[in-house]
Amino acid sequence: MNLLALRFRSLQARIVVVFLVLLLTVQVAGYAFIHGAITDNARRHAQDELAVGERVFNRLLAQSNLRLTQAAQALAADFALREAVATGDRPAIAAILRRHPERAGADLAMLVGTNGRLLADASAVRGRVVPDPVARYVARAARGERAPGIGIISDAAYQLVAAPVRPAAPMGWVVIGLHLDERVIKDLGALTSLDVSLAAWEGTSAWRLLASTRPADGHEALLAALSAVPSEGRGAMLTGDPDFESQVFPLGTNDGAGVAAVLQSSLEQATAPFKDLQASLLVLTLVGLVLATIGSVVMARRITRPLGALVAAARKMEEGDYEHRVTVDDDEDEVGELASAFNLMCDGIATREARISELAYADPLTGLPNRALFNDRIGQAVRAAERGHGQLAVLTMDLDRFKHVNDTLGHHMGDLLLREVAYRLHHALQRRTDTVARLGGDEFAVLLPTEGVDGAKLVARKIVEVLSEPLTIEGHLVDVGASTGIAVYPEHGEDADTLMRRADVAMYSAKRAGTGFEIYDSRHDQNTPARLSLLGELRHAVEHDQLALLFQPRINLGARTASSAEALVRWHHPERGIVLPERFVPFAEQTGYIKAVTRWVLNSVFRQCAAWHARGIDLPVSVNISARDLHTPDFPRSLAELAGAHGMKPDAISLEVTESAVMEDPAHALEILERLHAMGVRLAIDDFGTGYSSLAYLKRLPVDELKIDKSFVMGLVRDRDDAAIVRATIDLAHHMGLTVTAEGVEEASVLETLRRLGCDQAQGNFISPPLPAAALERWIRQEPAPRADAAGALLH
Repeated sequence: MNLLALRFRSLQARIVVVFLVLLLTVQVAGYAFIHGAITDNARRHAQDELAVGERVFNRLLAQSNLRLTQAAQALAADFALREAVATGDRPAIAAILRRHPERAGADLAMLVGTNGRLLADASAVRGRVVPDPVARYVARAARGERAPGIGIISDAAYQLVAAPVRPAAPMGWVVIGLHLDERVIKDLGALTSLDVSLAAWEGTSAWRLLASTRPADGHEALLAALSAVPSEGRGAMLTGDPDFESQVFPLGTNDGAGVAAVLQSSLEQATAPFKDLQASLLVLTLVGLVLATIGSVVMARRITRPLGALVAAARKMEEGDYEHRVTVDDDEDEVGELASAFNLMCDGIATREARISELAYADPLTGLPNRALFNDRIGQAVRAAERGHGQLAVLTMDLDRFKHVNDTLGHHMGDLLLREVAYRLHHALQRRTDTVARLGGDEFAVLLPTEGVDGAKLVARKIVEVLSEPLTIEGHLVDVGASTGIAVYPEHGEDADTLMRRADVAMYSAKRAGTGFEIYDSRHDQNTPARLSLLGELRHAVEHDQLALLFQPRINLGARTASSAEALVRWHHPERGIVLPERFVPFAEQTGYIKAVTRWVLNSVFRQCAAWHARGIDLPVSVNISARDLHTPDFPRSLAELAGAHGMKPDAISLEVTESAVMEDPAHALEILERLHAMGVRLAIDDFGTGYSSLAYLKRLPVDELKIDKSFVMGLVRDRDDAAIVRATIDLAHHMGLTVTAEGVEEASVLETLRRLGCDQAQGNFISPPLPAAALERWIRQEPAPRADAAGALLH
């Protein structure tokens, strides 16, 4: 069954089936139309024959009636008969009645008196009583009705005529009748070429046949058809006998009884002349089907064979064989054109694939292997190391100042620089088994398929030395360096992806540390599945308000009052509990989601400031922003929109930025800070002293405040260097007209030292830990915690 279905689904089988179905449909429709036309024609011909037969039948009955009438009149005028009637000589009357009707071919002769009694009968079998039909007919004749009559006498049909016997007044009536028996019916049938039947009915009794030219096995069907015909219906058509076209007309009725003639024309005989035509048509249909089958199979093969060749060629092409070609017998038809187009397509694909294969594994700019080829070779090296229990090393490197070269000298110079770097790296490796590749941009990688950590270090040092030498590009002396990360199989990973990722982690560690190269250390790897899950959870937390704000107050060391507060975000994780910013903020900065976190914090701070303002509390709040926020062009506009949404001005808050955030792109940062300063927002440099800031940029920044990092403040009392840094920072800030805030105050002695050094503001757990908004409001309203009381007493 499945094989049959598969064959039928083939194009060749469907073409053959469609051809045959169409032809068979046309042939069947034609045969049905012709058959219907033949049948209709046969019925019309039969109906015409019935009309002619009816006229012939009536003409024969009229001739028979004339002959019988003449015989009856001659007999009634016979002198001997009148004399015998006058004398009452019955034997003489009977003899005369037997002799005379025979000349007219009559089967019945009798003499009926004027009183209706039977005077003589030529056939003694009918008894001595005048039959009812004869009596009724004589009565009609006595009334002057001359129409011939048909009556049933002794279960036989007779055609009757009557003539009066009289010299002057009637002495009786001579009645002569013709027996309408099988002989007469057959003669009528022969003359009309029809089947003729006589049927009688009486009252409500069923029809009965008196005579018929039809075989006996057809009588039952004829009687069944007659049962639906009313006796009075002249010319009624029979519908219950499907093999005949039939017509019924009554011959005589009297007192609910009568005789009817049934003329029938056989439809089989009418259609017989067309049987040969139908047989010929059937033969032609079969021959046409055979020829159509053969033709459709040939046509289908002419179409499907080239298509099969195309399918085979396509499969060859799928396997990478582009040399196979499709040939067809006739190149001028559509299939030939398709084959030619397919061959051209193979040529084109082969050419392009050759070009793609050439470019797929090579970097078009430097000619070095690209990332795809490098990954493939790492995979091969890992499998070889697994089999031989060996080791291998992967080095990834990134040029340190390539972006500066691109921005300053243009991309053309950047491309020339990449080519020179590729040339130096390629010649720095001595062995052919090693691979140096360009991964993209200014990223390169080296595969050492047989080296461990020590060998990788030697190669890394050599790369640092090679790239530390200045490069001359079109007359420009360019100084670039590279940061390199090292990962070794199997210590740092057992598959290519893990080795590459961990080499990247080590490379970024080297870039941050400025050491030239670093070996992978799991302590520096923050890109774990748990952190990735943390990002998705952080997104959910921001969208469903799982973050919360705490506020750590600052005190003015001169006025000894609360001067402002710093907003600190906390994450109330439903499973991890309280998550501190140190765990999620750096990762959010790397992924860029920190902008959404900052927006949430700013919106919450403005809302809280609006609530405090409504209760008479005007407390400035500082908010930390990241480097990504600082380098977003529409950040000032977004801040203004958030402030306006809560009916506040932007100067209600202070923004804290780190030195490193500013120094990533000083020019852009300066532009954003100036726009914020113009809006009235106070600006502060956070964690001052921990970055690589430039005093030249610092004096240009529109900042209002410096915050001394807690790493210096906490060792202020015990470490002379920390004390010197804090003193110098305070003096520098005051000379620049900036306010100084010390964070991380944990001891009373530190707070007192800051006051003596002239620090403006301080914050820390000794003064007050971060508090919820309601607790901070109580703290401000002179409901501080005991530690804050102690700080206040110390300041006094």
